Amino acid sequence: MISYVQILQLIGFAFLMSTGQMLFKKTAISITNLSKEIGDPVGIIESIFRAIQIPWFYMALLTYGLATILWLYILQRIPLSVAYPFTALAMIIVPIFSVFLFEEKLTYSYFMGSILVISGIAIISR
Repeated sequence: MISYVQILQLIGFAFLMSTGQMLFKKTAISITNLSKEIGDPVGIIESIFRAIQIPWFYMALLTYGLATILWLYILQRIPLSVAYPFTALAMIIVPIFSVFLFEEKLTYSYFMGSILVISGIAIISR
């Protein structure tokens, strides 16, 4: 069984990863015509240069870097088979953030799925 502190660390990791995803989404919104440039090598390079000019991109990388350091710390103390299921919390957190930041909608299926994810994590972490 894992301690409450370890559970908080795992939840913190899921929040960091979710925050990184929100920042990458903000970056993606700021890059125009990306879908047209994917097939064009020059266009891909131009998109990369546009991305590195967007502060959201650096914040996303920093957030992912911090999450990685926390994940390594967690893995030193918790078996991977116990820790990894907690990453599924990001599947719950990201859509909730998306409602507020990007005006996305949540469905009944989302809520039912969230209950199943949380139930699964609770069972595995015991």
